[in-house]
Amino acid sequence: MDKYLQQITILYVEDEKYIRDGYTRALKRVAKEVYTAKNGEEGIEYYKKYKPDIVISDIRMPKKNGILMAQEIKNINPNQVILFTTAYTGENYTLKALDLQIDGYIVKPVDKKKLINKLSIFAKNILINKENFKQAQIIQTILDKQSNITILTDFKNIEFSSKSFLYLFKVDSIKEFSLKYKNYFSLLAPKNNYIYAQNKDDFLIQYKNNPEKLISIVIDNKEKDFYINIDYIGVDKNPLYIVSLTDITTLQKEKEKIEYSATHDFLTKLYNRAKFDELLNIEFIRAKRYKRPLCVAMFDIDYFKNINDKYGHLIGDKTLKELASFFINHTREIDFFARWGGEEFMLLMSEMDIKNAKTICEKIRKEVASKKFVNDITFTISAGVTQLVENDTKDTFLQRVDEALYISKKNGRNKTTSLPIKE
Repeated sequence: MDKYLQQITILYVEDEKYIRDGYTRALKRVAKEVYTAKNGEEGIEYYKKYKPDIVISDIRMPKKNGILMAQEIKNINPNQVILFTTAYTGENYTLKALDLQIDGYIVKPVDKKKLINKLSIFAKNILINKENFKQAQIIQTILDKQSNITILTDFKNIEFSSKSFLYLFKVDSIKEFSLKYKNYFSLLAPKNNYIYAQNKDDFLIQYKNNPEKLISIVIDNKEKDFYINIDYIGVDKNPLYIVSLTDITTLQKEKEKIEYSATHDFLTKLYNRAKFDELLNIEFIRAKRYKRPLCVAMFDIDYFKNINDKYGHLIGDKTLKELASFFINHTREIDFFARWGGEEFMLLMSEMDIKNAKTICEKIRKEVASKKFVNDITFTISAGVTQLVENDTKDTFLQRVDEALYISKKNGRNKTTSLPIKE
């Protein structure tokens, strides 16, 4: 049973009792709750009462058709997920549905398996939005700012677009958009785990194989992230697709902020200890497997307590931040600097032997000693450095660099010590 649909409520609106009863039974087997209505008027009544996550509706119904019902629902909640099922494929109905930013359109007779799969995609997207923020008010604020963007296209020409699509690209018409952007795919930005292609066939293949269904579009030199849903629909035997986009830029930025906070030290913006452990694990395995050199260095500010006592903790914090920037500017891009704790820092150096690693640490130590930091403060640092050996575990590797730093401090500080490597 689908774990996403189990948490979703559905309103199903269908005027034919036989069809309504049959699909209601199927939906109740997979959804948390299913409410049924026999026409658009009753559908609106139940929608206001139950506030379902997804609305499934026929288009042609007595009293009030699906288009009018959907219009009222969208006036209540512009972000409501609505899926139409209908035996009527006329273009007029299709365009009205698109103008309302309907999320899906399936021609009867509906394949139950296809319907469940489509609902599962909608359910997953709904739950992702809900789970991204722990506080419901934050979720609602972000969702209220979202708007579905829909087009009917063969990926060469746009037959119809929602107003939100034109608004997104700051154009007044489809013709203006086509003149401004002759190739859809040139708008896509390459990003890890996002769909990115330069032609229709490759794009559709990637869409099929990409579980997240995310794309990034460059608009006015800025990237915006979208969840994309694509449905094939034959109109007059033309291979057309309904493409629906949901703006998740804010959600992605919040996600990136959370991920950054989880991996970086708040004060210095260097990697934190948890992230360093993760990177060390990766480089440790790689160095062992391919027998490549790997070094680690540990730095400590000498008598840092004196800086805090003399100038105060705010100046002490600024000193740590300046030192962190200095570290980044004096190491290779492939090296990893992290704040280990307090005034201690770690440097992970892949493809580096102990001789060159010590040379780098000595250069850093000497330049720090000659540099003036905030308030013209001067200080020195001590360093320990070691190289991975055959029988090392991660614990022995780190223990040895800690011992090397201890020796530097014991022998008067402002020194770099590399422990002998015993094969």
